[in-house]
Amino acid sequence: MISEENILVHEIIGLNTKVVESADKALIGLHGTVVFESKNMITIRTDEGKLRKIAKICITKLAVYIRGSACFISGSGLIARPEDRI
Repeated sequence: MISEENILVHEIIGLNTKVVESADKALIGLHGTVVFESKNMITIRTDEGKLRKIAKICITKLAVYIRGSACFISGSGLIARPEDRI
């Protein structure tokens, strides 16, 4: 079961997220649902229905919402294919 302690070894596809801090100021505040994840990128579908591809290395702090609470992770902690983070 996915929890705050083991989120890095799970896929984040389907989870709601929000970019809290980023090197790219235009990404701050971007929120939506993760629909795809590769080794170095995540794709988020925003509430408006647009798809945004974001390099994981650009994200300093990402809020991932699990069971109503926010878990904060660094984009660099997600670098790798989901199946290789085990």
